[in-house]
Amino acid sequence: MPTSNTFKTKTRRPRWLIHLLPRAYSSLYSRLLLVMALAVGGSFFLATSIWLASMHSEKESDALLSVEDLAISMAQTVLYFEGLPKTYQHIILDQQRNLGGSRFFLSVNEERIEYESIEDNPLKTRLISAYETAFRDRVGVRVREIDVDFAYPDKLRVFNKDVLFSELPSRWVQNNLVLNPPAPLLVAQMQMSNGDWLYLASLMLPDPYVVEGIPPFTHEQLVFTLILSFILMLSSWFIVRWMTAPLRQLSEAASLLGRDIHQVPVPEKGTFEVRETARAFNLMQRRILAFISERNLLFSAISHDLKTPITRLRLRSELLDDPEARTKINQDLSELEHLVQGALELARGSDLNEPTSRMDVNALIHAIQEEVAVLNKTVHLDGPVQMHLIGRPIAFKRCLSNLIHNAVFYGSEAWVTLNETPDAFLITILDNGPGVPEEELAHIFEPFVRLETSRNRNTGGHGLGMTIARNIVHTHGGSIQLKNEPGFGLKVEIQLDKE
Repeated sequence: MPTSNTFKTKTRRPRWLIHLLPRAYSSLYSRLLLVMALAVGGSFFLATSIWLASMHSEKESDALLSVEDLAISMAQTVLYFEGLPKTYQHIILDQQRNLGGSRFFLSVNEERIEYESIEDNPLKTRLISAYETAFRDRVGVRVREIDVDFAYPDKLRVFNKDVLFSELPSRWVQNNLVLNPPAPLLVAQMQMSNGDWLYLASLMLPDPYVVEGIPPFTHEQLVFTLILSFILMLSSWFIVRWMTAPLRQLSEAASLLGRDIHQVPVPEKGTFEVRETARAFNLMQRRILAFISERNLLFSAISHDLKTPITRLRLRSELLDDPEARTKINQDLSELEHLVQGALELARGSDLNEPTSRMDVNALIHAIQEEVAVLNKTVHLDGPVQMHLIGRPIAFKRCLSNLIHNAVFYGSEAWVTLNETPDAFLITILDNGPGVPEEELAHIFEPFVRLETSRNRNTGGHGLGMTIARNIVHTHGGSIQLKNEPGFGLKVEIQLDKE
């Protein structure tokens, strides 16, 4: 007897992990959302890039104008100081510092002062070059040497390297030149004709921080961009969901129609194409219902109209004097009755009129076990799964009953195993009979086919049990397969989607 391990289904990887990307782009909803997201995101990115480039260009232009303005002011200052006696230069500087409110800090030093400048960047290099060019255009060669750079107040030294710029009195620099957070100062040192160095420090206006380098996004710009991007993506999601909602309803209705033909008609709303598709779908449903109704009436008429003449023929055959002819006629009539009865059973096996409900597969199999026990046959139920499905309980029980009775008919025992994967339920039925030749497996589900093998040692039945079972499995959205199990008999595998 096989154990539960014999029928353990090979564990598959989660479907969402294997097919994540293909499924993500397989639906119209996801593709529309992707296209709209790319279009909106691309347009927004392009517009933002143009806006940032324009803003950065404007900042650079303002910085260059500010540098040129400072260079002109410095040139005028140099020319002014060159015309003053040396003793008057310090008097002018003291008055300028004590008045306060100046854009500049000026001093005259005996030598060039070393200090720690800010890190180099392309904009800093362009600003220094523009400053030197504008300065040289106005003073010519009267200034021997010029040194221009940028430095933070806490790194900048003044007065022959003895004092930090940030340590100067408030009335001199703190009110106008030292910001919080500290901004880089433009520092220019020029050697005058008398050998002294004129020292100038000033802020770049209107944006003193521009020389640090223009970041791709400021904090405010980044927050604004993220908020706007979120609003655009959310709007795109709502628009695409609204556009595809009718198609989603149509898809769900088509999926449910295969399991229960008696579905509420699909709402005919949405775009023109969607309304036309929904209208065609509802028309198809009505035609299928009409066809089923007509088919039921047809088979009822066949059952009534054929049974009556068969009965008359049987009565008339009894009046025949020839016993051999009477026997043959009765055999032919019996075969005709079997064919009629089989056709009716096949029609009932695929009947779609039974309403769907939640069914307990374990309970259905237990009921079949009790039926089989009366025949002194054994059915073993194995598996850890408590299987509950939405379907037609009467039809599905008939499917399982056909398969299990077939298993115990050709073998002494049957083993039923219930299992599941992340997206499907699995039912396996195995017998210990003689099996089926491999070349005949494909024909078992054909109507009225009864194989001439050791599995067909009884003349009863119509050859429709497997056909009816397959039809019922298909109406429940599942699949059924047959194969010979080494060491046992025929193995039937049923797979039913959980969705």
